[in-house]
Amino acid sequence: MRMGTVVGRVTLSVRSKRYVGERLLLTLPWKTDTFSGVEKYDPAIVVYDQLGAGVGQHIAISEGREAACPFPKPTPVDAYCAALVDEIFYKE
Repeated sequence: MRMGTVVGRVTLSVRSKRYVGERLLLTLPWKTDTFSGVEKYDPAIVVYDQLGAGVGQHIAISEGREAACPFPKPTPVDAYCAALVDEIFYKE
């Protein structure tokens, strides 16, 4: 699981019928330095969201096989918004 910051939403003109009630978010995954206040990010990824995250919000991202686990049927998802983060406490 990784942390990320939502920077926008993705709108599709054509989509898979397996996506019902989804929102797709453009998210910048954090690098280790981001926890200590230095803004460094990995390349942006698209994250499936059912929790209602907004632009600028910090989220926890589940990726790979674990991202598809919340769905009853196989769903083409590579990254899933697993949690909305309210506060972060980091100590070196």
